[in-house]
Amino acid sequence: MTNTPGPVDPVALARSLIDIDSTTGNEAEAGTWLARMLRDRGYDVAEQPVADGRFNVFAHLDEAPRVVLSTHFDCVPPFFSSRQERGLLFGRGSCDAKGILAAQVAAAERLRAAGERRIGLLFVVGEEHGHEGSQVANTHAPSGVEYLVNGEPTDNRLGMATRGMLRVRLHAEGRAAHSAFPELGESAIDKLLDALMVIRGLELPEDPLL
Repeated sequence: MTNTPGPVDPVALARSLIDIDSTTGNEAEAGTWLARMLRDRGYDVAEQPVADGRFNVFAHLDEAPRVVLSTHFDCVPPFFSSRQERGLLFGRGSCDAKGILAAQVAAAERLRAAGERRIGLLFVVGEEHGHEGSQVANTHAPSGVEYLVNGEPTDNRLGMATRGMLRVRLHAEGRAAHSAFPELGESAIDKLLDALMVIRGLELPEDPLL
């Protein structure tokens, strides 16, 4: 196994990653950089194909991971590179979530230095739009993992759970008619409005934590 090349500087790591444009849909270069960096540090790295040359990066050591630190490395547009001012780090993704990713790598390395090797790192694409990376990661989840710590900006507050999401696509059919004979037509819009009223009246699940 490759010797670990010293401790991680999370700021330098974050800046290197921030300076690569990984706007959603354009993550391939950043993924290649991440995979190479982690391999150089002795991790076993799997590239999980997603689409259009993009892939998630999953890394672990020589023991099966029980805890996985995870976040995403795609960003919203527009891209702009990193800089430091007044002790602060600026650049697209410095907060959401390349700075978090760098902190997770540094944390994993500190655990590793203390002798803990049952850790994994999962970095996904497509989080900002579509969640394709997360969907692929779910199909590759290794057995034995008990906990996943997901990195997102939270004002340094620990979130014990997260809200889910339900997406619904409604289709309605109508029939066009001349404005002189509207009674011959059938409005698809009216049908959708009726359906929306029904949806608004649904009793949805509640959870006291969320």
